[in-house]
Amino acid sequence: MSDTPLPLGSLRFPENSHLAKLARKTHELGIRFAPSDVHELWFYQPADRTIYVWEPDLRNEPIAYLVVILAHELGHVIDFAQHPSHREMTRHLHWSQVPAEVEFSAFITGYCLLQELEIPLSVEDYTFFIDPRMAGQVRAALAAREACRQMAAYQEVDESRPV
Repeated sequence: MSDTPLPLGSLRFPENSHLAKLARKTHELGIRFAPSDVHELWFYQPADRTIYVWEPDLRNEPIAYLVVILAHELGHVIDFAQHPSHREMTRHLHWSQVPAEVEFSAFITGYCLLQELEIPLSVEDYTFFIDPRMAGQVRAALAAREACRQMAAYQEVDESRPV
């Protein structure tokens, strides 16, 4: 991997295959990027279909952090499309007032997106950058989801065996 930045709107993300996959997904969803004017904050604004990025993070944070936070913001994009109630719930709220359930859902959806895009990031690595209280809930939910998926796969194999 080279250090050549990946241009995304006026922002310059570091060149990385995982960030490139997330950037393509962002483009497919019709979302644009813009610099955030809120200190150290990334956020998605559904009204203008924009993910606002804290630019210093693009130079100062590790790639894994950028992957997690971008996946989380794309989690909001997807959640708001799938759960209009989340969008309604947050429509008139300040970013600091977004309910924990909306943030939680975006973290789960963001991790599922990473799996869909075949971006290899463990649950532990994904939750490393999340506030510890929320991280525990996200880890538990993702572990339960994986256990259910493994059980379903086992049942498919078991049902195909002759009796």
